[in-house]
Amino acid sequence: MLTKLLLTLAVIIMAILLLAKRKPGATPVSLPNTPVSPSLWRRYGMSGAFLLLGLCLLSYSVWYWRDQHKVVTVTIVSPSGGSSGVYHARKGEISEGKMVTVEGMHIRFSNAERLEILED
Repeated sequence: MLTKLLLTLAVIIMAILLLAKRKPGATPVSLPNTPVSPSLWRRYGMSGAFLLLGLCLLSYSVWYWRDQHKVVTVTIVSPSGGSSGVYHARKGEISEGKMVTVEGMHIRFSNAERLEILED
């Protein structure tokens, strides 16, 4: 959640900086023998920064999606130690008091029960 907030804040700041640097109605004139102007570097630098930010966001989203859909083995152990159950579930389907198995079975468990999660 913190990553999403920081990423949104970075995009807003970059957009404000990009819009603040523009001058309405100004058209750059370049002569053949003049060196590259700093505004040209700034424009390509901002485009590169946005491209890098987009690639980072895309790669993080793909990694997070793959991680949440990974199938893990969940063992629920009761506090008395008498019974336990072994299930297969996706990581994203496990929450505080319930989980949904790969087969579609909804399982609720209490706070006293212990969960052992093993990645396959």
